[in-house]
Amino acid sequence: MNMKKITALLLIAALALALCGCGELANLKNVELPPLPDASDAQTPEETAAPTPAQEIDTTGSKAVSDLPEHVIVSISSQKEEHYDPQNGDTLILTFSYETPAVYIEGRDDAAAAINEYIATVDETYYTGNDYGVSGEDGLPSGVNGMLEMATDNYSYAVENGQTDLPLEYVSSRTAKVARIDSRVLSMVYNTYTFTGGAHGNYFDTGYTFDTESGEYVTLDMLSSDSEALAAFLADYMMKLYKTDKDGYYSARVVEDIALTTQPDVETAIAALVRDGSWYFDEDGMVIFSTVDELGPYAAGIVEFDIPYSDLNGHIDDKWLPADVTSDGSLELKAQSDVADGSIEIIDKVTVDENSEQLCLEAVGTVYDVRLSAVDYSDRFYETAQLWACSYMSDCVLQLETLIPDGMPKLRVSYMDASGQQKGLLLTQSGEDGSYILIDDDSIEAVG
Repeated sequence: MNMKKITALLLIAALALALCGCGELANLKNVELPPLPDASDAQTPEETAAPTPAQEIDTTGSKAVSDLPEHVIVSISSQKEEHYDPQNGDTLILTFSYETPAVYIEGRDDAAAAINEYIATVDETYYTGNDYGVSGEDGLPSGVNGMLEMATDNYSYAVENGQTDLPLEYVSSRTAKVARIDSRVLSMVYNTYTFTGGAHGNYFDTGYTFDTESGEYVTLDMLSSDSEALAAFLADYMMKLYKTDKDGYYSARVVEDIALTTQPDVETAIAALVRDGSWYFDEDGMVIFSTVDELGPYAAGIVEFDIPYSDLNGHIDDKWLPADVTSDGSLELKAQSDVADGSIEIIDKVTVDENSEQLCLEAVGTVYDVRLSAVDYSDRFYETAQLWACSYMSDCVLQLETLIPDGMPKLRVSYMDASGQQKGLLLTQSGEDGSYILIDDDSIEAVG
């Protein structure tokens, strides 16, 4: 059965991105946004170039009848603007960047469209600095125009006062990653960072959770028929975690004098974290988190409270609990030429490096919670960007267009193994025969 061409466009501040799905999929609806403001006249034509056209992916494959739930797929794209000084145009004064998820849900076009529309509004809020009423966006950055105005003023001041040794590049960046993805829930975390001079930048996290059946943005009040009882339970649970202070986590991060700047006591300060935008679901449970400087010093960072699903059971409605699933499969990395045309379903395509190797990440059997990330190495492999996520893969392939370096791997795929734990694998080549292989992400150590 031939797959239809799938294209989803999110029109966000000159952002175009591509999305394809699996099986017989219907076209996603375009998300219409109010016009975004033009950047300041200080920008050059190169900085306001038209967006890269969305990729059109034409894949074919066969799809077997399955009793498994619908696929939920998230592709994350990035956009970056660089702005230079208005005097000579050769000094970088602002880097403005953001990542945008695009959601596809098999058989649930309306739900996917609703989620994508909400995401588009979040993007426009970030890009413009205007309040469009989306949840969890307190402490908004100033938008690209506001940041550019501040950066231009900073540059002019430095030049006029002979202080060009001051930091002249302002930064505003936002990253996105999937924390939970399944047939019931899509939960994501955005991290926003700004630097406008001084000793350090400022950052905060925002959690967004969606009902993948309806496409609704999920608030705390929606998690239980008794929202007040749930809030009390969460506050009490977090206080117990604080008092237990396992491994000294909270004593190293929570400082009473700082917490008391806005609240009468630590217990009240912790209870105040039970609010929309400050929580998300991951594979293990619910995570509730603070802002920087809310419970402790800047160096303490964001303070997190983890509440496992086993303890949430009975306090939140069953529909928000993950279904019991068991992975019985594995992943393999192959050259595309080693996968027979039309013999297996092609679920999606991810282009990391254009005009490079054509590979296939094949699921043999069924694996859940599959995520593809860019990684770097410093004593260990750490994620630099999440690229793609899928609720499950079953006897299908993800097409990849990417370079596989001779040295350190740059891509990692993870999935839930049979024990219910996330298993991380690096994409690389065999040193013996040059074949494409997956290796455990803890199997490489620095030498020398």
